[in-house]
Amino acid sequence: MNPADELANLVGRGWKGALGRRAEFPLLAARAAGVEPSGFGAWRASVLAEAVSLTLLAGSGSRWQASLAAARTEGRLSGAQLDFDPEAPRGLFPVPDFLCRAPKATDGPEACGLGLTHSRAGAALSPAGNLIPIAAYSIAAVSGIASHVVVVRGHEESIRRDILDALGLDHAAWTFATQEAPYGKPLGHGDAAWQCRSLLRGARWVVANFGGDANSRFTVETSLLAAAALEATGGGFDLLLPAALQDDPAYPIGLDEEGLPLSFGHAKLQGLRDGAEKGAPALVNVGLRVYRASALTAALEELHAEHWVEGVGYAIPGNAPGNPEFALDNVDALLSSRRRSRVLAFARPRELSPAKAFDGIPAFERAIAEVVEEDGALGGCRT
Repeated sequence: MNPADELANLVGRGWKGALGRRAEFPLLAARAAGVEPSGFGAWRASVLAEAVSLTLLAGSGSRWQASLAAARTEGRLSGAQLDFDPEAPRGLFPVPDFLCRAPKATDGPEACGLGLTHSRAGAALSPAGNLIPIAAYSIAAVSGIASHVVVVRGHEESIRRDILDALGLDHAAWTFATQEAPYGKPLGHGDAAWQCRSLLRGARWVVANFGGDANSRFTVETSLLAAAALEATGGGFDLLLPAALQDDPAYPIGLDEEGLPLSFGHAKLQGLRDGAEKGAPALVNVGLRVYRASALTAALEELHAEHWVEGVGYAIPGNAPGNPEFALDNVDALLSSRRRSRVLAFARPRELSPAKAFDGIPAFERAIAEVVEEDGALGGCRT
């Protein structure tokens, strides 16, 4: 099978074949796109230059706030955690910094496992000197992309100081967009993307992620390369979902007989059939989406035009009754209904370890330590 057909098969009927081939995908994508090994670096750079990241960092969430309040009452917070503003996005909560090795007196900027730089001055941003906000990992994972949009509701200065400066990132590449809440409460990440859609135009690809997930830079960049290769070979898709096989996932991806996404097992999509039997291993998205930028903006505008209700919010069929939100899940469902979605099952289950409550922090820390270690071993997606 030639590389182009092989890649097409791995995001279709042959999806199971992707499960054990994680490290192979950068070069497989290059071969599928007709790129020689000697040209891999230039091709990778050109793909990343055509992408924009969309990191959703706006919310704290009622579950997070309640769990943090309980932890404070029970005396389970310590050090810098005691000073954390409960109204701040949970992505700013301090956790151990696994991105960088310990400073040495002879070093200049410290080398990091993800190919970033982290100065000793940046490391001193937290009292302990070895802490970093949760969302720094999501930001680091997409930092190889050319341009970036970060959706916030305040706290921009803290994000710039404690994340961008700590990681040594150029502020000029990062645009901040405030999610407006016309009826008092934000109306979902789909609405956030709709509000900043003009910032996505001009890119070929949009990588969407969230500020509390254990994102892998290798997964981000390899997914982009796979998307570019599929496009170069006439893949006919608008959404590529990096996925992992997980036992009894909360939000399973159901596939049709062609291996294309059919359902997502999400409460906001409960009008669709279930994606897997209870207790069975199933595919699950790891919190990353790679959209064709033009298709994403078109879908956002279509869903807003058809389902926006003035004075209420959104009334989208399939969402929970009375739920006024618009989620990216609704975009995914729309594209999947048109057979424009694909799944690449090469991610690790540990990448789906979101810190949605304080009790989830230890699991997040264990997961992100493993993710960063593997990213370093794989060299990002450099070859």
